Amino acid sequence: MGASRILPLRAEAVTKRQVLFLILGLILGILLIVLWLRMVDPSELWQAIREVDISTLILALAFYLLAYFVRSVRWHLLMDNATRPTLLKVWSYSLIGNMINYLIPIRAGEVAKAWLLKKQDNIPMSSGLSVIFIDKSFDTFGIFLALALLPFLTLKLNTAMYILMGGLALVFVLSVGLVLLAMFNQQKVILVLRKLFFWLPKRFHAKRDEFIRLFIGGMDLFRSQPLKLLGALGFTILGVILDGLYFWLIFRAFGMAYPFAMVMFGYTLINLSYALPQPPAQLGSNQWMMIIIFSLGFGLTKASASAVMALAHVLTAVLITLSGGIALSITGSQILKKIFTGENLYDQ
Repeated sequence: MGASRILPLRAEAVTKRQVLFLILGLILGILLIVLWLRMVDPSELWQAIREVDISTLILALAFYLLAYFVRSVRWHLLMDNATRPTLLKVWSYSLIGNMINYLIPIRAGEVAKAWLLKKQDNIPMSSGLSVIFIDKSFDTFGIFLALALLPFLTLKLNTAMYILMGGLALVFVLSVGLVLLAMFNQQKVILVLRKLFFWLPKRFHAKRDEFIRLFIGGMDLFRSQPLKLLGALGFTILGVILDGLYFWLIFRAFGMAYPFAMVMFGYTLINLSYALPQPPAQLGSNQWMMIIIFSLGFGLTKASASAVMALAHVLTAVLITLSGGIALSITGSQILKKIFTGENLYDQ
């Protein structure tokens, strides 16, 4: 899950400062959960969850996994044909990265994926990160799809939703702007990216410039192979639709006949909100996003919205952790240990 952020070029593991942010994020998440529980009746919540249709729930989770597999296919498509690993390996790296991003919401999962490409497939970190950056940029296209649905929906947009959509629209404009600049005005994008990463210490400037060079090289790929661009956009759209089907089926499992377009719009906003700072495992933030979008925006009762998100959150947490753990065991990687012990992944 998640939309694009600027990837950290200083590809180190968790620092003391980041640990502090994680602790503060965890405290914030717990406070959000406490406030959320004061708004709902836990017994009513549990009763609604007990009555869900299990077969529909299983189908929903299958679509959830399929959506992430489709994004792995997109990442695989964007890689160099001559050096890219098999699709199965790319899928396993994606599962590991998703799990790490879920548990450690500082985009450490993106660095972990680049490190896995380096260790397992001899692809340089800078090259891996540049392709990952391009791949994650396509996720912001979901913002365009969400906005395109607006004329077909009867919505009551509140202040919180206006702020959320405004922030996401800004992310979309920046991402698309960088991609277009990289394709048609390389000197300009070099200046823009250097300004974006001005805060990096001087010792990382060489790595920054190498990353920029590889990012621009990746954009050259779309000029020479436009079908790859169309394919990446197609897989992005398919991923958003599969996300919508997953969440719509969760509604159906609760016996709620909610319009598919409205569910897809709301869940796309929730998904894209992961580009913003989050507590570990989206603790509390998911519940409040659900209330802001589906209760305040769409008129769903707080009890119904909370029941849907509570179950979806628990099930996806189990699925992300389980699938990521299995992928870790298959690759035999010690990436989690390296992240938590503070090792520098870039220079290994």
